[in-house]
Amino acid sequence: MQLSRRQVLKQLLFVSAGTALIPSCLLVPQKAGIKLKHITVTADQEMLFNAFADTLIPKTESEGALDVHADLFVWKMLDDCSSVEEQESFLKGLNRFSAEFQKKHQQFFNNATSLQRDAFLKSIEMKKDPKDFLLIFYKNAKQRLIQAYTGSEFFLTKIQVYEQIPSRFHGCVPVLNNPIKQA
Repeated sequence: MQLSRRQVLKQLLFVSAGTALIPSCLLVPQKAGIKLKHITVTADQEMLFNAFADTLIPKTESEGALDVHADLFVWKMLDDCSSVEEQESFLKGLNRFSAEFQKKHQQFFNNATSLQRDAFLKSIEMKKDPKDFLLIFYKNAKQRLIQAYTGSEFFLTKIQVYEQIPSRFHGCVPVLNNPIKQA
């Protein structure tokens, strides 16, 4: 049986396409797209944190946390500037965050409605136990997301216009109630 060049190329295309698709069909947990030096973050954890960031600072008429890459800033700060204990606490809190939400709503945080997400975040804010991994994660993540967002180029050029020092000169400003009196 002779094969034409067209049949050989067609068979080669099917084999190469199959080879490319086989890894995606395996049920092996995937690594995250971001590369960090000290911590390992799974793709599920990364997607969960993206949903968390999008819930805290959503995209409206202005850009949201994901648009200014605040999530990547938090991961980088956690990797580079946090101790091993803080990193472990953050990841434990993130995992507990996911487990608590699944237990309460029987679905993943990523798939929930914005009302369910907001209600869950408000319930976390009401907690008082300072040693709770969930509360530690929430406060730390919220603080760093706000830091990333307010330090972004978008925020400093469109929302709160930043002027470099020495700024503008105001020559005719009256000085009232001068606390330093000359004797």
